[in-house]
This record gives sequence, structure tokens and C-alpha cells, in this order.
Amino acid sequence: MTSVGIASYGLYVPRTTVDAATIARRFHLPLEVVRDKQGLHRKHVSRPGEMPSEMGRRAARTALERAHGQGIDRKDIGLVIYCGSQWKDYHIWLMSTYLQDRLGIPECFAFDLSAMCAGVVFGLSAAKSFLVADPDLRAVLLIGASKESYIVRPTDATSRWMDNFADAGVGVVVARDFGRNLVLGSDFLSDGSLSLAPVQRGGGARHPAYLPYIRARQVFAENLLPEAAFRRRMDAVSLPNFSRVIERSIERSGLTPADIRMVFLNHMKRSFSRAILEKVGIPEERAYYLEEYGHSQSADQILALDRSLASGRFSEGPTVMAAAGSGYVWGSTVVRWG
Repeated sequence: MTSVGIASYGLYVPRTTVDAATIARRFHLPLEVVRDKQGLHRKHVSRPGEMPSEMGRRAARTALERAHGQGIDRKDIGLVIYCGSQWKDYHIWLMSTYLQDRLGIPECFAFDLSAMCAGVVFGLSAAKSFLVADPDLRAVLLIGASKESYIVRPTDATSRWMDNFADAGVGVVVARDFGRNLVLGSDFLSDGSLSLAPVQRGGGARHPAYLPYIRARQVFAENLLPEAAFRRRMDAVSLPNFSRVIERSIERSGLTPADIRMVFLNHMKRSFSRAILEKVGIPEERAYYLEEYGHSQSADQILALDRSLASGRFSEGPTVMAAAGSGYVWGSTVVRWG
């Protein structure tokens, strides 16, 4: 049986931070709501001219340098998958092929995968599938990036829940016949009734030009579903769907919740993170909460892994990387770290 493992990863986290008090002021929210209920002490944001492609490139370059130390060179990368935010440098554009060129990986295939904030979670499963199916493929490079802090409009009460959106880049090298950090079972689920929450309305075929963007001098994400209906639906399905994908990914890995040493979730309000852990039967102390970083889209799980390793809270064992993404999708992949 072919083993597939994470050979290396890289992160790029912008140095600039916005603290809870500033977020509360910008979004017209009480400080205690931002800091305590939403669990957001600060978040990292990119410079205006710092593009998603640059953040992704920096993270991927680190991952490639670290992979070299594991005996995997650029020439071994046969597939590059961009699995980050769809708010990229340009519309109708493959970030993957651009980064393939910038990273100096000429002889491989590249494509963009869209799973929103579940990008890396799904990307790990996709990379494993490609590596198992193709014996000539040795390694896959996953790249994600997010600059979505720039498309949240503080004056829009229907999308104010996105005030935790932050920026970062992530790169992961996944390799066949790699005996450590094994990618195990996964599970995914989607709910199309929530597909319009949120969207960037202008720039697509329905609204090629959009006057509100011109007036605001910026683009922004909008929730096109009635707010009350959106919240009712999310309240009904999000916890069951999160718990389902986590539980099934654990089962497909031949494990039980008691075997899981750490859980790495997207940043979300603290009470909901606790509810997920309680539902699947994993103690809260076995999760890393990104209160100092916010929600950096598909980078969240690798960022939480990195912080757990650096802080000494975790060193090895089975981990769950789980995420939800607008659209709406839920996903979970188990990685046996070490």
C-alpha cells in the first residue's frame, strides 16, 4: 500500500497586526464581543500592495527549501495545486501556473482547486489521491493564500461576522513513500442552499461592472441570502456537518476520538469551537485556538499545527485538520504527525 506523508510546510504571516480594540471600533462592536465571544485578540493583515501570489510564493518557497532537506527537490514536484482564496491577484486567472513559473518548477502540471476555507484540508486528500493513482508522481505542492481581510465591509451588518478575516500564505509538500506525517482518512460534505453566502457580486458574468464598488472605491463580500434565513440554516446544519466529517475521517483512519492528540480548526467564535469538540468527544485542551491570528482562510490548519509544535503543546500523534468554507463546504482530514 502506498504511503503518503507531509514532507514539509511553509508559512508566510504578515507582520502587521490589528488588535481587538481596533477591530471593535471599525466594526462598531463592543470590545468584549470581539475579544471574548468571537475569540479574537488580534489578526494579521497584509500591506495594500502585497498580493496573494506573493504571500503564497513566500510560503511555498519555504516549504520547498525544507523539502530539499528531506531529499525532495523541485524536480520531484510533478503537480502544483493552488487551493487558497478565490480573491486572487486577477479574475479568470490560474494562480497555480503563475506560481509554478515563479518557483522554477517547469516540468509539471498545475491547476487551481476551489474549496474556499477548506482548501488545504481538501488539498491534502486530493494530493494523496493523485499520488496513489499515479506511480510516476513523487510529490505534490499545495499552495494557499488569503488577502480577504480587504473585502470585508465594516458598515455591512449582514457580513460583519467576517471581521476575523486575516491574511497569510501557506505551502505544503506532500510526497509518496514518505514514512512520516502520514495523510490518513478524509470526509467532505456540502450544502448548496448556502451557496450565496457570501459572494463578491461584481466582476462576474451576472454583474461585470458594479456601481456600488465604484462608489465605495473597493470590492467587498456580500451575503445575498436573507440574514434571518441564513442564520437559521447555519444554526441547523453547521454543527452536525462539522461533527460528521470529523467523525467519519477519524473512522476512515482506523482510529477513535480518544486517539486524536490535536484538532486544528478554522478560527471561529470560541463557543462554536468548543461545541464541535464536545460533540465529537475530544477535550478542548487538545485543540489550538487561533486567537492571535484570526481566520487566514486555508492557512489556518497548518498555522495551528506550526504554533502547536513551536509552543511544545504537541509533538506527534494523530491530528484532525477540519474546516468549513463558504458555499458551503465542510471537510476533515486526519494526519498522523511524526
